Amino acid sequence: MDWLSKKTWRKEDELYSPKRKVNNKGSRNFPHIIGSIPSRKMERHIPYESLWGECLFYYLLELDPLTVRYYPQPVWVPYQVMNSRFELEKKGHVLDTLVFRQGNPPHLYQIKGGDIFVEQQPHLYSACMNYCIKEGWGYSVVRPKLLPETVKRNIQLIMHYKQQREYYNIYIHEIMKKVAYFKDPTIEYLAKSFIAKVNVRDIIPLIYHLIFLGELKVDLLQPLDLFSKVSNGNLSQYLLPYFNMEGDIL
Repeated sequence: MDWLSKKTWRKEDELYSPKRKVNNKGSRNFPHIIGSIPSRKMERHIPYESLWGECLFYYLLELDPLTVRYYPQPVWVPYQVMNSRFELEKKGHVLDTLVFRQGNPPHLYQIKGGDIFVEQQPHLYSACMNYCIKEGWGYSVVRPKLLPETVKRNIQLIMHYKQQREYYNIYIHEIMKKVAYFKDPTIEYLAKSFIAKVNVRDIIPLIYHLIFLGELKVDLLQPLDLFSKVSNGNLSQYLLPYFNMEGDIL
């Protein structure tokens, strides 16, 4: 599906507006756990309830060049449970995120943020699967906190350089040409090649910013530092496995 060519998201913005507010329910011992991130793709702040759950997953979406749009708490999924009177009681479950990724059907995610592998309750998993089948969506349960530690650190580091600085546009074209010419230079080597024009410390943040934008790529599985090699491209090949930890349904 060609989401990049979609001219307006007004219908989806209304249809998949948050079905509940982010709160600290169940996390009263960790008042700092909720927050929000400024989203370049959604052009607004996206709230989260878990730093190592939703927040980290939203970082993945922001870094993924193929993710076009995503909606937190987008839908109510109906399900039934047996109450204390042995009667079927109708309830609803709000899923975490609906993602529109280029070339794929919409994909609904339940995000788990714990330190250990926790299965979604069977009746909820079944209800979510059935809901997505009817909608023609994919469905996955993801556990961002279980990502490799190196990958998590790299993602957090790159996200520190998401903001555009005024002088960046002056050097972007030359950086891209030099990356192709030098053939996989280290970040340090690339930055020092500008030493006659500008302070090296001003170029290093720009290189990281271009990684964030998907113009340059590094090996996300290796610790990211000044000795990391950069090349033209983006991080999609490294990020894709973390969007489908339990497989897709269509």
